[in-house]
Amino acid sequence: MTSDYLRLLFDYHYWAMRRVWHCIANLTPEQFVQPLDYSIGSIRSQVVHTMSAEWLWFERLQGRSPTHVLNPDQYPTPEAVQAAWREIEAQSRAFLSTITDAQLAQTFAYRTTRGMPFEDHIGNLLFHIVNHATDHRAQILAMLHTLGVAGVEQDLLFYLRERE
Repeated sequence: MTSDYLRLLFDYHYWAMRRVWHCIANLTPEQFVQPLDYSIGSIRSQVVHTMSAEWLWFERLQGRSPTHVLNPDQYPTPEAVQAAWREIEAQSRAFLSTITDAQLAQTFAYRTTRGMPFEDHIGNLLFHIVNHATDHRAQILAMLHTLGVAGVEQDLLFYLRERE
């Protein structure tokens, strides 16, 4: 994997998330926070979890070790989540703009929120962020379907075709 390809994957990730947000915009405020018997709860919990994972990994990659994840209760509305995520996206893109192919292969040591030490290649960790978000977007789309809201295509090929 190259740094250019990884940046393309993040461009795809943000494109797909924006498409899903267009679907989320069709929810009532009550539906956004409504507990659903699927995955980790409400659509709000899903999007905050996805945003939190991205924030957490980029914090780690910049030498900080958060001891907590983001709390969905801190983001009562879709607009609050989107505002926070725009900031995280800007910081993530700034980090990604400087990453080199050589850095992707470097081993990176970090601690979990519980303080457990791990290490992995930087490229694997960055790829994980995109892959993790794809999984949760699919879950969000399933939850939206349960609530009667139409979904969207989020596949990488759709993004690549749209870019052409």
